[in-house]
Amino acid sequence: MITRTRFLTAVATAIVCVLAPPAYAERVTPVQYLSIVDNLLSEMGPRSLHAAMDIRETYRPYVDLLALKDFDGITSGLATGGLVPLPLDTSRFNVRVRLDGTSPIAEKDLEHQGSYVSARAATIGCLLDVASRIKSGPVEVTSLVRHFDYQNELRATNPNAMTEVPTHALGLAFDIAVVNTPIDTVREIADVLRGMSEAGDIMVIAERQQLVFHVVPQPSRLGWYEDVYARAITGHAWPHAAAGREPVLTPHVTTAIASIGPLPAWAAEWWAADNVAVDAPFAVRVSADPVNEDHTDSAPAPLTGRYLWMFGDLLSTTWRFLVNVA
Repeated sequence: MITRTRFLTAVATAIVCVLAPPAYAERVTPVQYLSIVDNLLSEMGPRSLHAAMDIRETYRPYVDLLALKDFDGITSGLATGGLVPLPLDTSRFNVRVRLDGTSPIAEKDLEHQGSYVSARAATIGCLLDVASRIKSGPVEVTSLVRHFDYQNELRATNPNAMTEVPTHALGLAFDIAVVNTPIDTVREIADVLRGMSEAGDIMVIAERQQLVFHVVPQPSRLGWYEDVYARAITGHAWPHAAAGREPVLTPHVTTAIASIGPLPAWAAEWWAADNVAVDAPFAVRVSADPVNEDHTDSAPAPLTGRYLWMFGDLLSTTWRFLVNVA
């Protein structure tokens, strides 16, 4: 459980920041600031619960495969490319890493702090994408990769470290701090994270005790965010994952025939041909049936009969082929 002293220290830091906000920030009193932040994180509670369940179910099968056991796992990952460092010029990407002060990154292993400013390429790409959408100020990161031994040590003071699926130890999470951030930026970060969550890009847990947003990329976006990272370090811009993409309305299915049985009218001829095996892979293009605008169920869509006719013709052609090769 978080200690009272540590919590009060974090709150005091937030109050100091609020007393001297940038010119563009909404000016609020320290009490108002804490009230707004608490209400915001509380409102995200139900969504956070669902995100926690999704993270557990999605990534639990990969804990044994991906989790970093100790610090050697981090150094090995950085050497082999399994982990990548956050770009050094973080301000260019609207990111600020908390390297000192209250609860800095790698606070329990400051000697090797630089190694902890890293994660999997998709995670770094996700962080850069989130930060690029924030216009009112930089996002402050307080945690990226950790290892199991570090995670176990952290459990003594951080109850959020007690998790079945330690996504930080998988290199698949980052924390965005609320403390030290002007209230208008906090609101904007929350809005951006909410929108990206609804778009299926990320999973977010609002941690009230630690005053951070815990962010994990969706598995379906890992490839996309690896590309974002590659573009970022080479100086190329990238479009947002959820923007500029037309929905795929016409699916394409590639299949192969495992077995074919005859229609009753051709059964005798079929079996007389000894049912010679045929390996005939082919592509199927599926088209949507016309929408029945009056919502009546009086008749099937015209394409349904056409598909049945095409399948019957396929069976007939296959039967003639078998007869010829028998």
